[in-house]
Amino acid sequence: PAADAAVAEAVANGRLAPEALRSAAVRVAALARTAAARAPRAPETPDLDAHHALAREVAGRAIVLLRNDDDLLPLTPTADLAVIGELAAHPRYQGGGSSHVHATRVDVPLEEIRARAGAGVGFAAGYRIGAETDTDATLLEEAVSVVRAASAVVLFLGLADEQESEGFDRADIELPPAQLALAETIVAANRRTVIVLAHGGVLRLSPLTAPALLDGALLGQAGGAAIADVLFGDVNPSGRLAETVPERLSDTPDHLSFPGEFGHVIYGEGVFIGYRWYDARELPVTFPFGHGLSYTTFEYRDLEVHTTDDGGLRVAATITNAGARTGREVVQVYLGAATSAPATGPTPVTMPTPVTAPRELKAFTDIDLDPGCSARVEMTVTADDLSRWDLRTHLFVVRSGRYAVSVGASSRDIRLTAEVDVVGDDTTGDLTLESSIAEVLADPVAAEAMTKITDALTDGADTGEGMDLATIMGSVPVGRIVDFSAGALPREVLQDILDRANAAR
Repeated sequence: PAADAAVAEAVANGRLAPEALRSAAVRVAALARTAAARAPRAPETPDLDAHHALAREVAGRAIVLLRNDDDLLPLTPTADLAVIGELAAHPRYQGGGSSHVHATRVDVPLEEIRARAGAGVGFAAGYRIGAETDTDATLLEEAVSVVRAASAVVLFLGLADEQESEGFDRADIELPPAQLALAETIVAANRRTVIVLAHGGVLRLSPLTAPALLDGALLGQAGGAAIADVLFGDVNPSGRLAETVPERLSDTPDHLSFPGEFGHVIYGEGVFIGYRWYDARELPVTFPFGHGLSYTTFEYRDLEVHTTDDGGLRVAATITNAGARTGREVVQVYLGAATSAPATGPTPVTMPTPVTAPRELKAFTDIDLDPGCSARVEMTVTADDLSRWDLRTHLFVVRSGRYAVSVGASSRDIRLTAEVDVVGDDTTGDLTLESSIAEVLADPVAAEAMTKITDALTDGADTGEGMDLATIMGSVPVGRIVDFSAGALPREVLQDILDRANAAR
């Protein structure tokens, strides 16, 4: 009613045109008629068991094996195992806020581990979820007593709903102090410790020294069973990190620009988002983008890269399962920025290239292989994948040049490399008096005439330090030469050179 009154008042005061109101009302009425005309859908009875089985399969594929020193995993399902961490008994399996859903059932990790290894598997909470600032000495002592005689320990760590959710930002990327203290104590008491992580956003993991790390993130309602599947080798992990795990928060690309001030956020990282930033800065990371281990090993060979008729690339390689277990490998294709050879005119000039990351993910695929088996995988990089925004033309264009193609298991585990020449879009545009001297000298027609002119103006002299005029003044607008020449080079002569160069393109 209040809104209706406000609309009526706006029409009466002339702030809202009656025609605009009528048009809006017609659209709302049309939408209502369309909705009413739809045939009602018969209620469906979903197969909850099938849905849960699918959720379990998806969760198993999503788990990332970050570390597995001395092949600690997979574990043998015996009753002398120990499970530590309240998140094992009360799992966090989904995000908060608008993403929250009501699960039809929830698999509890502790129960799933005991179902396989026996009811005698020891357990201690170690910490309390949501009250984890200070270490609870009693809980810590109880956990240590459980793990001392265990054949192996599965330690569940992570963040609670109230520590990361919709509507607020985290102040750091740390695990709670009580959990870090627990992890250090448990690993000291029993070196055969596997840490399982539950979280939404990235965490700093460098303080964790356990020989095995499983990153579950938020696995959904069947996550508990999926974790047990991976722990005991029923599922060979094949998940990959979708974000870099940095050494510290201050290494991240937006550390100095977020959250901004007075409601304004500066996106200062530009194109250097995520792994692109860490690679461009050559920063060490705890775990790189795309990382994920397996219980088997894979070998890469015979890389081939070809251009396609539609302007893209076809990348192929042979992958071999060199281990003793069936496994799935995720093969990733990264492209480096296009490089151009120097111009071949009388004064060779290398044009500056756009600011880009050292490499970017352009394609990936996965493949299941039995032990000792090999298969050829083929991936396509489209012309759209090669394109980037051009500030001069205000279009997405493909830059001509030589591209470095890298194929590997992560952004920093590159197994094969090759180069390919790509003929892209002509984005040079016409030369004008505002074009830089470097741009003009990169054109073979203009370069010949311009070299003669600059040599005449300087009597062929250089700086005495091995640098010529083009090197020193490459970024200067070519039209400024008219001013420098003190009348020796008329503007009309320079414009004629540019016109002839443009006509020859």
